[in-house]
Amino acid sequence: MELERIVIVNHVAQLGGAERVLMNWLEKLDQKRVKAELVLLEDGPLADQAEQLGFGVHILPPGRIRNPGHYRRTVASIREIIRKSGAKLVVSWSPKPHMYGGAAAWLEKIPAVWWQHGVPSGNFFDRLVGYLPSHSIICPSAVVSEAQQKLSPRKRVVVQHPGIPMAEFLLDPQVRSEVRKEFGISESATVFAFIGRLQRWKRAEIVIQAFRDALKGKDACLFIIGGALFGVEEELESELKQLVREAGLESQVIFTGHQSRIAPYLWASDAVVHTSLFEPFGMVLLEAMASGRIVLAVNRGGPAEIIEDGVDGILYDGSVRQLTILMEQIGEEKRNFEKLGAAAIVTVREKFASGVMTERFGRLLSAAIPR
Repeated sequence: MELERIVIVNHVAQLGGAERVLMNWLEKLDQKRVKAELVLLEDGPLADQAEQLGFGVHILPPGRIRNPGHYRRTVASIREIIRKSGAKLVVSWSPKPHMYGGAAAWLEKIPAVWWQHGVPSGNFFDRLVGYLPSHSIICPSAVVSEAQQKLSPRKRVVVQHPGIPMAEFLLDPQVRSEVRKEFGISESATVFAFIGRLQRWKRAEIVIQAFRDALKGKDACLFIIGGALFGVEEELESELKQLVREAGLESQVIFTGHQSRIAPYLWASDAVVHTSLFEPFGMVLLEAMASGRIVLAVNRGGPAEIIEDGVDGILYDGSVRQLTILMEQIGEEKRNFEKLGAAAIVTVREKFASGVMTERFGRLLSAAIPR
């Protein structure tokens, strides 16, 4: 079989949600069949992890995209990497890198695709990047696909659900006990977790308010696992801590900051709460489900495509009121909900394991490569 050669372009090297999808794919990629070079427009943990997997990594700080000279030089550098590697396809890992990778691919007369991780807002940049040629736009969920199709009605837009490495998230009871001991949490306590970047659209304050109304003073704790990434809304963590102080929850709510490995905190928890109203997919939901946790998420967007309500998780309307009721019920009788965690493991194994994603994603990319 002929080796398929591709170049992947991304603009950030911090490990956000889209970058975790990328790494999950690269970890399962058959390098005997696909030769990939990774171009990053900044240095960071993603570069180190990709190099450890054996991929060629090129760091190209681009300067400001509005500067024509900087833009031309970056595109020229990507073109050179394409030529030297013999790549037949460019994969841009979001719209911004497609401004560079898509242009380089067009000039080299090879196809390009891009991964559209978030719901496009329809702003000027979202519309501008749509004018660059692309074989297809690959989206993680139907809600993202529908929004992208409205912006790019003439382009091929497809859905490819992300996957996770299941083995990394299977419950380790010993680590569960160790983490609880580290934070002074009893084995009898019901532990909830909010996991994600601390940005306003994630609505971390909702879970704090519901926890206050449902479980203040009871045998329960709440982890807030995450921090500001990419320098966005860095003040929010202080605001959330102030909310906790005003609610008198300092002894029950634990801020862990950003964690590169969240599995130990998942294992220490009993339930994971997701509060975003506009989640494009929800990687952390898959990770929590693979850990056998009880998952609560808003019934819209990506979570509604992942969870079957009452079977492998709980979908709610996004309000503090309904979330309070559900958290109170779990706090009082969490054993009644444990069957959801067992079913969630099966759902992830059958539909959302990284091996499943890699196989399907590979077929999409192979179809884009000219023969």
